[in-house]
Amino acid sequence: MMMAVLETARDSLATITGIASCKVGLESSISPADYPLIRVVPSRLTPGAPYNKRTAECLIYFGSNTAEAVGGMEQVYTDLFAIETAIIGKIKTLGGRYVETITDEDRMQTYKLMAIRCELTG
Repeated sequence: MMMAVLETARDSLATITGIASCKVGLESSISPADYPLIRVVPSRLTPGAPYNKRTAECLIYFGSNTAEAVGGMEQVYTDLFAIETAIIGKIKTLGGRYVETITDEDRMQTYKLMAIRCELTG
């Protein structure tokens, strides 16, 4: 049941314009061809009432390849905030709850990642 919720979220997020790849889980073999990307990663599952209505606290990672960015970091942020807005809209459409957005503080030189914390119920 919970995997179906994650797959539904993945399929919905994959329709965001400009996304090259969208998957459940954050695999180690991500390549430049995967960017801009979205990854749905469950971080905690809590019981609901009835039990089959559990809540998945998720991190939805999204990012872009800054090495190929035209317009510098300001354009990278503009693009990522547009993706963030689209993700939040999809979360709400799915009946989920947006909690917050976390940034990587520009620690990576070739990729910029952010993560949305949210709750999805299934």
